[in-house]
Amino acid sequence: MANPQLTAASFLSRSVEDEQRRFAQEAERLAEQAARIAANPPAIGRAASGDLTRLIAEATYLLKRAVTIEAGLEAVGLMGAETATTEQ
Repeated sequence: MANPQLTAASFLSRSVEDEQRRFAQEAERLAEQAARIAANPPAIGRAASGDLTRLIAEATYLLKRAVTIEAGLEAVGLMGAETATTEQ
């Protein structure tokens, strides 16, 4: 069985797909964590601010990753456009 030639575009595309899958899993985990925080108010003597601070930090990290994924998708698209132009 012949292996298709690995190009920069195909490698980047595969990498972005893997990152999207991990991102979706982490976003789901974050949503579950937010639901747990909302459903379980803090015990007496404990503030919710620590939970919320961690939640916000994780959400911020996910947003940064979303931007990176978007840039990767844009790069794959540009590589595909360049390849199509070169092949003409």
